[in-house]
Amino acid sequence: MKNTVFQKIVISAVLMGIVVLLAGCPYSSNVPVDEGSVKVADELVGQWIKSSDKETENPTYFVISKDDKTHATAKKFEYSSSDTKYDTTTYHLTFSDVGGDVFMNAIEDGGANYSLYKFVMDEKIKEVTTYEVTDYIKETFSSSKELKEFILKNKSMSYFFTNTTDIYVKK
Repeated sequence: MKNTVFQKIVISAVLMGIVVLLAGCPYSSNVPVDEGSVKVADELVGQWIKSSDKETENPTYFVISKDDKTHATAKKFEYSSSDTKYDTTTYHLTFSDVGGDVFMNAIEDGGANYSLYKFVMDEKIKEVTTYEVTDYIKETFSSSKELKEFILKNKSMSYFFTNTTDIYVKK
């Protein structure tokens, strides 16, 4: 059976979509870097939006609340055009110091794995930058200590983070 040019284009587009979808996932771990060695800054509490989405009609945004001095909750509000309402996903956050850099451990409410991001907050201009830890890491860790040592050893390598850098501003 002959494939038409249209069929080839559709198949290529679907495959490209799958590659893009899978490429944007940060590394996930069944253990956090630690249980929270960095205090949650009071300035983190509030509503945050990607700087690139400020002019969007129905942007995705986060509302951060502080649970205690080392734990926070982030509620992600994502607009569903099919339902014409915002859907909410809740994440629990802790922040870990790894050799002077702060890493955010984010676990979805009821989830089993932590997504890891390098986290930089500029309190003066009310801006947060996150860098995804690459999902190309194939090692698994049975303890937070092992994970933290691995990050400390590899965080300066060019492959350690994806090309996804997100900048959020306080609303």
